[in-house]
Amino acid sequence: MHYIIGVDGGGTKTEAVAFSMNGDVIFKNVTGFGNVLVDETKALENIIEAIGGCIKGVYEKNREIRCIFICAGLAGVEVGNYSIIIKQKIEDYFKVRTKVVNDAVIAHASLLKGEDGIITISGTGSISIGKRENEIVRAGGWGHILGDEGSGYHIALKALKKAVNEYDMGCKESPLTLNIMKKLNIKRVEEIKDFVYQSDKASIAALVPVIVESSCYDLYAKQILIDAANDLSEITYMVANKLNMFNNVKIGIKGSVLTKVDIVRENFEKILSRKLKKVDLIDEDVPSSKGAFYLALLEYSKLAGDSNV
Repeated sequence: MHYIIGVDGGGTKTEAVAFSMNGDVIFKNVTGFGNVLVDETKALENIIEAIGGCIKGVYEKNREIRCIFICAGLAGVEVGNYSIIIKQKIEDYFKVRTKVVNDAVIAHASLLKGEDGIITISGTGSISIGKRENEIVRAGGWGHILGDEGSGYHIALKALKKAVNEYDMGCKESPLTLNIMKKLNIKRVEEIKDFVYQSDKASIAALVPVIVESSCYDLYAKQILIDAANDLSEITYMVANKLNMFNNVKIGIKGSVLTKVDIVRENFEKILSRKLKKVDLIDEDVPSSKGAFYLALLEYSKLAGDSNV
């Protein structure tokens, strides 16, 4: 008996799931972030730990089955030769054929199931990726230094910058700033600097719920969220434009900013509905790791005739 492991690694966590050849979940293991752009060494440790824990979990359940393929969808791997490095490391460590792609690729496969369309993700980071026939294009996904507009990290950073700007201008703290200070359990705005430079991206992005709550009565907080919707719709439209897809466009959404923050989702859909003739927004609770399974199964079937598989 055989099984496949699908891995989904982003800016917050890495999830490795063992699937039977029929797509049923056998075991799941979750570790820390898998985005190599955050911290290459730690991300690689988390990825290996997630896969290793998954294999161990399956072995403890049934010692007669073995892993025949691993597909890992990881944020940041499109930069440089990270995909090659990580593929080699996984294969060397586990002696299993491996495919490594960007996490948006497996999210696209999980939501659109191989059909043409676009998927836009906004979690800790942000990216949009589209497929039309054999052509795949993307926009965004440049990481928190070059981009990630519309992401949880970017939203939180704008709120934190607003707080320190109020301090510099000698203004009274806004409701948004006071709520952030309460959440961080700090008494002085100056302490925000310590938080930002001592925290990882996920910890900073975790402030988004505070901004969402504040948006009910703080105009700047509301504007931050509307701006996020604008940013996300812009990268989505860029992808549509590259693929010449302007009518009956399937757009999948993933990530808590788009799926759980109503004001972002509503404005995102409204803006795209003005730019495109017809939008079919797809929001299903399908784990991206299932997309990794689909891609792994496809890849393995191509290699089925290889005696080394």
